[in-house]
This record gives sequence, structure tokens and C-alpha cells, in this order.
Amino acid sequence: MDFKFSYKVLINNIYLNKIITTKLIFYTIIAIVFYYFMQTYSPLGINLRSYHYERILNAIRNIFENPNLSLFGYTSYDSVQYVRNHINHNIGTIYVIPITTYIFPGIIYKIFGNFQFLNYASIIDYVFISLTGVLIAEVGCNALSIKNNFDSIFYGSVIFILFLTSPWTYRLMLAPWFEVGFLAFYILSVYFFIKDLKIAALASLFLSFLISWIWAFLMNLFLILFVFVSKLYKTSNNNFKYKYLPNGLQNKNGFLIYLSISLLPLIINFISRILIKFSGIETSNSPALFRIGIDKLQNIHHGGLLAAFQFLSANRFSLCLDSYNLTQINEFKKYISIFNCSLSLVGQVLLSLFSILGLFLLLRKKPKIKWMIVPISWSLLAFIFIFQQSFAVHLQGHSYIFGLLFAFGLTYLLKYLSEVFGLSIVTSKIIILPIVIGVVINSIRVCFITGING
Repeated sequence: MDFKFSYKVLINNIYLNKIITTKLIFYTIIAIVFYYFMQTYSPLGINLRSYHYERILNAIRNIFENPNLSLFGYTSYDSVQYVRNHINHNIGTIYVIPITTYIFPGIIYKIFGNFQFLNYASIIDYVFISLTGVLIAEVGCNALSIKNNFDSIFYGSVIFILFLTSPWTYRLMLAPWFEVGFLAFYILSVYFFIKDLKIAALASLFLSFLISWIWAFLMNLFLILFVFVSKLYKTSNNNFKYKYLPNGLQNKNGFLIYLSISLLPLIINFISRILIKFSGIETSNSPALFRIGIDKLQNIHHGGLLAAFQFLSANRFSLCLDSYNLTQINEFKKYISIFNCSLSLVGQVLLSLFSILGLFLLLRKKPKIKWMIVPISWSLLAFIFIFQQSFAVHLQGHSYIFGLLFAFGLTYLLKYLSEVFGLSIVTSKIIILPIVIGVVINSIRVCFITGING
């Protein structure tokens, strides 16, 4: 009996390993084909933009050559000499950034003693973003309650390709922002929570919040507000107020553990800001009111709420009016170019709205997975509504988070509609396939439109 049981377990493990291997092969092929295609045909390719390369170089050098700055947990995109002149002679102001994401490349720089490794930085970014896509695909399959092994390969590949080829992701390949590290470790923490690996999950959560304090602040604010408002309404279910916490932490003790881990990065950031202010270092970072957009009329980059919601198109509509690539064609063809460019962006807006509809349907159908989606969705919404100018101007970085929601929502909508129309499992996949291909082509078209600065 024991032998038979062990034999069955062994066979199941072998079969499961084959499924996992098959999925990884699919993900790898998709990534390689996409990167090769974009490098070959996209106007900007997929290499780091030169201005961002210079930023990385300066940020690493400042860690070691201006220790007075790195002592407070910051570095700078400004040149080493410029930062040194400010610190030593109080000349001008400097733009400071958290040191977190530059520690690892800083260690590599110390090991090799030069910046030759930065020539391969793009490859590291591709692998990192692709691994994030793999995690998103696996978490997505869990969220969609996909049990069938072939379905997990099919829908996992759909989620992966929708995320990887989305314009929100492509923009971060050209010039990675803090959101790249934040989303990677955040989705890793979700994956660990699903697997009931709480220590690893909390460690990943801590790292994600350490990389980006603004997302840490917004997500903690959501959870604290929900608990507070639930107490005001005196809900009969004591654990209702904790339902947006991860699995295994949906009670009072879990809430305190979560807060202890997630608030620590905020405290560290707050202390660092206080110390750098009292040290006499003057920063050129934009104040909060400027990023909100209501500091003064002369803030010409504030287009209000509609400008902030440009992220739904994954690009700025103004790019279609830019004539830098239209100077060699006649007037009539310029109008055709502008018209079709606008149609591509409008098409992406519609796809984004469809994905949001898919998210609503997913949350209504599967309320137990709300903790995965609702806190980060609310944080994105709060970011858009409050920091309107920042989100519109820095659409390329902050909107990266939407790539996750886009892939989840659109995949579920396609799956949901196939069930509503009573399609067989074979017919549904045959119909979904060209639709996904069409979405990917539209996304790539929008990627092509991406501005020269990413």
C-alpha cells in the first residue's frame, strides 16, 4: 500500500515537473522572440536610453565618492563633481534618490573596478522583467482558479505575453524606474503568501516597500483606512476588517505583523529625509504640491485628471502631434499618420477599459483573491487622483503597475466571455488566440510610438 502510494506521488511529481518545465519553455520562447523583434524593428530598440545609462553611472559613483550623501541612504543622478561642490561649498542644489536599487550594481562595480558590466545592464533588466512576468503569470493562474494543467500553460502564457508586450512594460525596459523592483518583490511576496511561506513573503514585502516608499505609504494607508472605517461601522464579523490582508494574516495579530514589516521602510525613509535636511544638503527634488499640480499657474505640465489618465493609452497623445518623424512626408500623409497614431492609442484605451471590466468581474466572481488585487489597485487609483501632475509627466514609470492589472483583467475577461457564450474548452482557446495576437500587435504598435526619452 505504501509502495503504491509512493509510486503515485512520484508519478504525479514527474508529471507536475513536466508541466512546470513546459511553461518555462513557453515563457522563455515568448520573451526571446519579443526582445529580438523589438530590437530589430522598434525605432528605439530595447537597449537602455543613453540618459538613463548616465544616471546609473552617476548614482553608483556617488555612493562611493560622496559618502556624506550615501550615509543618509541616498545617492544622486547628478555628476560626482557637482554633488561634491554642493556638499563642500554649498553650490546649487542636487537631485537625490534612495540608494536601495543601486546597492547591488555598486557591489559589482567594487568587484570589477570598472563600469564594463553596465554594457550588460540591459540583459539583466530583460531577465528581471521576464521573471516578474513569470511570477505574474503564475499568480494570475491561481487568481483565475485554473486547475487544468493544459489550461495553466495556455492562460499562463496569455498573461505572460500580455504583460511583457504591453507598452507599460516596454517603457521600463528603456529606462527602468523604482517600480520595476517594487513590483517584482511585491508579486514575489504574493506568490509566497499563496504557497504559505510567510517568512519569505514578509521579507519580499519589506524589500518591495524599501524600494518604493510611495507605494508602501499608499498600500498601508488603504489597509489602515479599511480597518478604521470597519470599526466605525462595527461590522459583526471581527475578521471582516482584515479581509484585504494576505492569506494567513487576516486577523488582528496578522494585521500588526503586516504593519510592523511594511511601516518599517516608511520610518527608515522618514528618518533619512530628516537627517539629510538637517545636514544642510539642499535638494532639487520637486515638492509635493508641484507633483500634485496646484502649486502655481505656471506649472504648465499639469493637465488635470484627464492628463493623469493618459496612462490608459500607455503613451501620450501629444506624441501623435509631434512632427519629428513626419518632416519627410507630404501634408496629406501627415494627417494619415496622426490619425492612425491616435487610433492606436484610442484602441489601447479601450483595451485598458476592457481589462478593468475584467478585473471587476474577477473580483465579483472570486472574492477570496481580493487581497491580491484591491490594495494595489486602490493605491494606483489614489496615486492618479492625487498626484495628477506627477502621474501625467512620469507616466512612463508609475503606470508600470497597470501592466499587472491589464494582464489579469483582460485574460479573465476573455475566459469569462467564453464561458458566458458556452464555448467548449477547445473552441474558446481557438477564438481567444487571434484576439490575444491582435492585442499584442496593437500593444507593439503603441510601443513603436514611444517617445525618444522612453
